[in-house]
Amino acid sequence: MRKLSLSALPRIFALAGVVLLSGCVSSGQQSATEPLPINRQAALASVNQFRAQNGLPPLRINSQLMAAAQVQSNAMAAQDRLDHNAGGRLPGRVAAAGYNWSTTAENIGRGYANYSAAMAGWIGSSGHRRNLLNPNVTEIGFAGARSVNGGRNYWTQVFAAPRQAPQPGGVVFTGRAVTIGGMLSTR
Repeated sequence: MRKLSLSALPRIFALAGVVLLSGCVSSGQQSATEPLPINRQAALASVNQFRAQNGLPPLRINSQLMAAAQVQSNAMAAQDRLDHNAGGRLPGRVAAAGYNWSTTAENIGRGYANYSAAMAGWIGSSGHRRNLLNPNVTEIGFAGARSVNGGRNYWTQVFAAPRQAPQPGGVVFTGRAVTIGGMLSTR
């Protein structure tokens, strides 16, 4: 058995102190953003009411687009900067959220107290209005985040339509079933 010398004790106590104190040290990093509350049904109703007033069908909320919108709002709030590419380019963000899209569009805003105020701002802007009234989109996601450092609110709407699965063409014989142009017959 090996004996410890008295000269090693200060090193042992120092090491034990470092180990104990390391659990008390904080990284000092706090989230630079906080999500903003949005009444999903009221937000969707405001978009769909505006679309109906302009002869367009309603949009549906899509959870993947909601996630893509939250990524964008969080990134803008973290950087305290209004920028369409703060969270990455829109097509990449939508795809990263798992949405297989055929068309996408986005509205962003900064400084509005709530979603309703942001919506009013988008309606009053020709480019944002064009996205709200895009006849090719069928689904929407929206989100907001507040910059803890700058205190500004950032809002995002993401519009999209899913890519349709390709339909097989021609005639395919498989045993007793026949597929003609994507239609299956078992006669």
